[in-house]
Amino acid sequence: MKINRVTAGVQVRGDYQKCFDFYTEKLGLVPIYGAESGGYTSFANSKDDEPFFAIYEAKDASNRVKEYEIPGNTESSDTLTAVFHTTDFDGDYNRMQDAGVQFIGRRNFADEGFDFNLAYFRDPEGNLLSLEDGGV
Repeated sequence: MKINRVTAGVQVRGDYQKCFDFYTEKLGLVPIYGAESGGYTSFANSKDDEPFFAIYEAKDASNRVKEYEIPGNTESSDTLTAVFHTTDFDGDYNRMQDAGVQFIGRRNFADEGFDFNLAYFRDPEGNLLSLEDGGV
């Protein structure tokens, strides 16, 4: 298998509009395909970039693949997360905080011989996400 690209996605079981607003207004992502009204939306850094992230309504996945059943729980298991890599960690962290993102925690890994920052936060669906400026 040769993988060309990976797009992270969030399955929305709750308020699609709230998630759309979170990713556009708080994170600053740009919708490439789809709409805030629901169904599916892919996002990129700008209109000229390839999408790398998407949100979609759980009921659409269930409609497309009849054998797929929407899980009964509404809490995230944190087994699949998305990492948003940035070239301006402090600037993006501060902008997101000003926009209302509540970070769970922030850490610099210089004390472990690496030089990168990491901050965890959740989207309106409870999915665990992180902002990072490097990593291993």
